[in-house]
Amino acid sequence: MLSTLSRHFRSAPRLARGISQVLAEPMAWNQAPAMVTTLPNGVRVATKESFGEVSTVGVYVDAGVRNETESTRGATHLLEQLSLAGTAKRPAAKLEAEIESMGACLEVNYGREHSSFTMNVFNKDLAQGVDILADMVTSPGIANLDKEKQNILRKLEEMEKPTRQVIDDRLHACAFRDCSLGYATTGPFEGIEGLTQEHLKQYVSSNFSADKIVVAGSGAMKHEELVKLAETAFGGVSAGPPVVGQTKPYFCGAELIYRNDEMGPLAYVSVGWEAVPWRSPDAVTFMVMQSIIGKYKKDAGLVPGTISGNRVINAVANKMGVGCAEEYECFMNFYKDTGMFGFYIVCDEVAVEHAIGELMFGCNLLSFSVTDEEVERAKRELKASLVNGSGSSMTACAELGQQMLAYGRGLPPAEMMLRIEAVDAEEVKRVAYKYLNDNEIAVTGLGPLHGMPQFYTLRQATTMVRY
Repeated sequence: MLSTLSRHFRSAPRLARGISQVLAEPMAWNQAPAMVTTLPNGVRVATKESFGEVSTVGVYVDAGVRNETESTRGATHLLEQLSLAGTAKRPAAKLEAEIESMGACLEVNYGREHSSFTMNVFNKDLAQGVDILADMVTSPGIANLDKEKQNILRKLEEMEKPTRQVIDDRLHACAFRDCSLGYATTGPFEGIEGLTQEHLKQYVSSNFSADKIVVAGSGAMKHEELVKLAETAFGGVSAGPPVVGQTKPYFCGAELIYRNDEMGPLAYVSVGWEAVPWRSPDAVTFMVMQSIIGKYKKDAGLVPGTISGNRVINAVANKMGVGCAEEYECFMNFYKDTGMFGFYIVCDEVAVEHAIGELMFGCNLLSFSVTDEEVERAKRELKASLVNGSGSSMTACAELGQQMLAYGRGLPPAEMMLRIEAVDAEEVKRVAYKYLNDNEIAVTGLGPLHGMPQFYTLRQATTMVRY
């Protein structure tokens, strides 16, 4: 009987990496599909219909810190700070009054590669919301720079920057030092004091072109309605020049260490490998690998780390009997032509070597010793993280806008689930061995780092020597 069952399971078809488009069709999973229309000038309009009295509309631009040049470093920060200082058509007081009168919620963010302008509005105010967003994108308040510049610079100096963002900036500066992808997002910004209105106009005119703009919406709106509103608001935006062969950023294996023994008892360390871009066939496998390493915070969560089924969390929580890290998180950053996979650690100064050693060993094992159980657990957690969001229209709109910029289409949750399900332990080992094993790493640290291993030692830890 046992042999009969074994033969039966072996003969069952295994889900291959080529996913059936029929199975991935959102309508088959009772999900609303993403509707996409491209306007004559190249602006893309995408909607995902849902129920409710509140809708979210956003403008997403394929431009960010990476599009800065040596002469315009810090331009995105100035534009972000000026976004609520009024536009060319709406003074600050009028802009604020309009938003408050609608009961709307506005979010503006200039990221490393993408920028977003998102507004939560009642369905009856959709047209006014689109008009305000279009005003902010096409006619930003650059003329207010001279009046607001000193306040912005003073706030930049006085603002307490989150340590995680500082470490992330420094890791990118270390890894992509010869490319604008390594420019800072939180500051300090070299030469920002010398930026003028002409610099900001140059940045906007070069990057906020029609072919880089996506207008996305989620909620009880009709696709045709948002298309008409987008035509009126963005129909006059001109397309940018054709893109001529962009150079892939060079990933530099190096370390950038800021040792400060007076900073306090905690050290902050991050290590990164070069990974893959958004559209890589191996991108989903990297997402599963990120989930395998996972994240941990001491004395937090339902399951204590000391009894966690995650091998890395268990090792970190039980090291030296009291654990060797306050928290850690594995990350995977996708970009249009490259990516970065790695981990971020916060640990006591006496446990720096132990914490880094456990995380390096955990990442190293991805190439050699991954079990089916670990992969299945990671896949379940990854699926849960993708579908157990807030469920709000703002979250759905942000996801749709990012997918349009990254993939050129809306990615159905059904398709992502099937792609995750197609990953197995052998696939994880193949991808990890290709990209992580014995490959260059970028390392940065901040705080009391007297126990920090030398870069040569960390580079050796990316592979295993077996006899």
